[in-house]
Amino acid sequence: MARRLRAGRCRGGQGGAPATGRALALLLPLWLCAAGGSTAPVYNLSLAVDEGLPAETLVGDIRAGLPPGADPPGGFLLSEGSGESAVLADFHVQPETGIIRTARRLDRERRARYSFVAATLRGEVVQVEIAVTDVNDHSPRFPKDSLQLNISELSPPGTAFRLPAARDPDAGGFGTQGYALLEEGGAAGEPPLFQLRYARPEPLELVLLRRLDRERADVHRLVVEAWDGGSPRRRGRLRVSVRVLDENDNAPAFSRGEYRARLREDAPPGTAVCRLRATDPDLGANGEVRYAINRRQSDPDGYFAVEERSGVLRLRRPLDREARALHRLVVEARDGGAQPEVSSVLVSVAVLDVNDNRPSIRLLYLTETGGPRVSEGARPGDYVARVSVSDADESGDEEGAEGDGGGIALALLGGDGAFALRAAGAGVFFLCVAGPLDRESRDLYELRLVATDGGTPPLSAEEPLLLRVADLNDETPAFPQPHYRAAVSEAASPGTAVLRLSASDADEPGSPNAEVRYALEGDAAALALLRIDARSGAVSTRARLDRERQAALELRVVARDGGVPPRAAACRLSVRVEDANDNEPRFARAVYRARLPEHAARGRRLLQSVAVIGKEAYVIKIFLLEKLDVSLIIEEE
Repeated sequence: MARRLRAGRCRGGQGGAPATGRALALLLPLWLCAAGGSTAPVYNLSLAVDEGLPAETLVGDIRAGLPPGADPPGGFLLSEGSGESAVLADFHVQPETGIIRTARRLDRERRARYSFVAATLRGEVVQVEIAVTDVNDHSPRFPKDSLQLNISELSPPGTAFRLPAARDPDAGGFGTQGYALLEEGGAAGEPPLFQLRYARPEPLELVLLRRLDRERADVHRLVVEAWDGGSPRRRGRLRVSVRVLDENDNAPAFSRGEYRARLREDAPPGTAVCRLRATDPDLGANGEVRYAINRRQSDPDGYFAVEERSGVLRLRRPLDREARALHRLVVEARDGGAQPEVSSVLVSVAVLDVNDNRPSIRLLYLTETGGPRVSEGARPGDYVARVSVSDADESGDEEGAEGDGGGIALALLGGDGAFALRAAGAGVFFLCVAGPLDRESRDLYELRLVATDGGTPPLSAEEPLLLRVADLNDETPAFPQPHYRAAVSEAASPGTAVLRLSASDADEPGSPNAEVRYALEGDAAALALLRIDARSGAVSTRARLDRERQAALELRVVARDGGVPPRAAACRLSVRVEDANDNEPRFARAVYRARLPEHAARGRRLLQSVAVIGKEAYVIKIFLLEKLDVSLIIEEE
């Protein structure tokens, strides 16, 4: 293919080079016309030169494109003949010799290839191609030196954020080859938060590896470095500021794990107890804290209130330490997020005591009956009661506890020395017998226990105590007389009262110790005729009496009480059976016969016999009075 050639000039020739160049430029059209009708050989010459080399650097020789030994006579005619030519602006071409040199430093990024045609006078054509070889003279460059990324602190790991890629005008291996992430301000020893993910040439992404926490760091400053393939490498940097966007991911945190406060029980409503402080590192409404008492879990009676904004805890109602010594409150702190976060803290308010309560006295009887009765047989030192004293004003830290009474004085009044107090420990005393007791001489003691606290001024309490002396069977029944006599007719029917005996017992009336039972002891025959009522002591006949058989009855009356063991006393009882005409005389024979001489003297006993009336025998004597008169004399035998 024929190419039109135009005349040109060569800069930098020796001697008459400019004139020769102008001559060649004038002859080139004539040569083209002469060669137009014939076939001219065309040769290709490819040359290369590195960019950035200084001016007058040798590029090549056009003659190298001709066959060996074909030196052109008269030099070369060039297709670039104008000073405005890009080739002649960047290269010095010597037409006489064919030597090509750089006219200035070349820049491949401005122009990478040059071409022109050189012809000999013989009609040979050399197509010259000059390639500007790239050198690593440019660093990778990002579109911006810095940028800012806004990332939510709730973004999950693995989220990718697009970054602009770096551009490098250099070609091939001298272009951008990769990226490296330099994380600034991170804590030493912690795993990285980000990593880069890229593919050549694009995209370039910043990948989140761990969750962000704005409260720990609200900004992360990163440096993304791009590097090319030169040796040494050229680098370009992009500064990335990662701004962590706040989310409501933090609950308010109290300054203490538990708050403790003390307040006098006489403090007026409105008194400030303590100030609670909770902070929320979130921003804006997410970090605004408001306080409230959880009434479901604490303080349902509303003794306290907390100011919503300031967190000042105040008293709302009067306190009573004796009713409640310790108040435990659950106070909540809530932020202002759309879905608020809540935290809570325990507030313990100890109520300080004021001496507004009198001591209390408690009695626990240690007697056999468990009541205020002590046996008259108790010995000195025996326990009567356990006395404990306490003062609600002295309670400890535990809720509802009372003081141990260690600061309370206890005194015993009354009793005339029969009883005394014995200290047994803090707030504990024993009421003991101190002297002999005798119920029969005194059966009731009026005592008073007086407890006094150590307050200023002191308060006291008094407990009256009526202590009865319980009876002991220490008295024996007693009859008014040791011997009782009575008489009863033998004609008395069974059940006839003979007499009533009465024995008294000085033990407690109505008690078994004073309850007397009667019994008869003695001859069995007499016991068969008399009986005694065990309760009333009435003696009566049990069967019919017969004076003629037993004219006197001798018995022993025993009075026995109901104590354990029982005590008994006895007296003598003599009952005389009075005679009644209840028997006819009875002779030993029905007929008595006697003989008397006719001259018997007066007074002579004619007959003597015995007549029996009951158990009594009578002697009957018959005497001669005069002549035949007979006198009867009866004599009791």
